[in-house]
Amino acid sequence: MKQFYYLILFFLVSTYAAEAKLSKENQKFSKPLVVTVSIHLNKIYDINSVHKTYIIDAYLVVSWHDTSVPDWIYGNNKTKIIYENEKFPESILVPSFEFINILGNRDIINKQLIVNPDKTLIYNERFHGRFTSNMDFHKYPNDKQCFMIQLEAFSMEKKDLVFINPQLFPKVLDESYIEEWKILGKKDYVNQMVYNHLSTNKKGEVFSRCNFEIYAQRKLEYYIWKVMLPIGILVVASWLVFWVKDFANQLNISFTLMLTMVTFNFYTSSLLPTLPYNTFIELIIISGYISIFLTLIAIIFTYAYSKNDKTTFRINTFFKLFFPLLYIFYITICLLVIFF
Repeated sequence: MKQFYYLILFFLVSTYAAEAKLSKENQKFSKPLVVTVSIHLNKIYDINSVHKTYIIDAYLVVSWHDTSVPDWIYGNNKTKIIYENEKFPESILVPSFEFINILGNRDIINKQLIVNPDKTLIYNERFHGRFTSNMDFHKYPNDKQCFMIQLEAFSMEKKDLVFINPQLFPKVLDESYIEEWKILGKKDYVNQMVYNHLSTNKKGEVFSRCNFEIYAQRKLEYYIWKVMLPIGILVVASWLVFWVKDFANQLNISFTLMLTMVTFNFYTSSLLPTLPYNTFIELIIISGYISIFLTLIAIIFTYAYSKNDKTTFRINTFFKLFFPLLYIFYITICLLVIFF
């Protein structure tokens, strides 16, 4: 009989312990976990305009306060505990964070979890990965782009986890962080994203998202000397045929310049993705095609309809002024349409 009482007492104690544990777990998620985030940037490199990607090397630091951390973690001394490059204890809740706009997996070089005596946890990792973002190339190569880092908790909705106070370090970014680009500014903020595919109801599931944006403008020097200046020289050279008297030489010069312009077109096509619109540099190349083609028509017209040398001289004199003015007008229109 006594054993029967002991058995009932053991059952009641076990039931109470299970309910207390369940109540503790429910209390743990009754309020969202408030997480502060910071990104410490090392470098942005390998910017690929064709694939609209870039590699980021940086540190991710997140911190939060969790009262459910068991006291036995600290042992006899109430000092901070550091776990470095090892599996974290299952008794400590460490949310899974993911970068939304990363391609593939991020490489984690080192990671660390610090558990402070006041039950504040700090997770730190050094990572690098290939990211992507939308890019507008209308003004290329004088374009401005936004390099983004978007962070979310993988399986914890906004009701479970909320990001606050995002910060991007260093506070002042110089050109050493992004070569060949001029830093214009940066922005960090928190918003929310709704995913309908994760829920059966129409409202969807809401997740907190942390955003870091770096605004930069491409440096023009390379494209001025390597692309625009040669194209300008070719265009001006196409007008020199009006100073050449022999018709065969005029044709040879025009066709040679046309082939050279085709080569430039292949070169610039390798720098950009296939786009449904023309970039500024492509409009410059198109202007070269148009100028050389119109020059070719002009010299054929002059050869066909000129009756004497005096008429030829008068027509060529007109074209010597007409083509430069027409080209300047075309470039002015392109600048107004693209940049204003």
